[in-house]
Amino acid sequence: MKSRCKVLIICVVLALAAGTLLFFLTQKNLTLVLVEQESRHVLKTRTISEGDQLSFHWIHSFEHIPWIEEYTIQAEQSFMLNTIKVAGFGAGIPENKGIVTVRDGMVVMSSLEQEFDKISWIHSQTALVSITVQGNTFIQGIDIPHHTPVELYLKGTRTLWPR
Repeated sequence: MKSRCKVLIICVVLALAAGTLLFFLTQKNLTLVLVEQESRHVLKTRTISEGDQLSFHWIHSFEHIPWIEEYTIQAEQSFMLNTIKVAGFGAGIPENKGIVTVRDGMVVMSSLEQEFDKISWIHSQTALVSITVQGNTFIQGIDIPHHTPVELYLKGTRTLWPR
C-alpha cells in the first residue's frame, strides 16, 4: 500500500512539473486585427510580438500638419501610447501632455504611458497616411474605404516555443 502511495505521489509531482515546464515553454503569439466596427469583418491581420512598436501616421484634418502616435504592444493585449509628435498646435491637438520638447521641427509629447485595449476611429483616407509595425507598413490610408468605422485590437494565443 505504501509503495502505491509513493508511486501516486511521484506521478502527481511529475505531472505538475511537466505542466509547469510546458507552460514556460509556450509563447504567447499576438495578432494585430483591424475590423469594421459594425460587421466585425476582418480587414487586415498581422502577427506581432510584445514590445513591438506601432505607429499611426496622420495628417491633421484641419491644420494639415503631420501627427504621429507611437505605441508599444503590451503582453496583456493592449497598446501603450508612449509618444505623440505633431508639427504644431491647433484644433484637437493636446497640450502639455507628458514631457514636451521640440525635435526636428516637431512638438514631441513623450512619457505619456496611456494604455488602450483597442483603438477605434472613423477612417479617413485623407487623414491616415499609414499604420506601421516596427517601421514596416501594416496598412496605408487608401487601403480602407473612406468613412468606414474601424477598430484595431490585439488577439493572443499560446503556442509551443520556439516557432
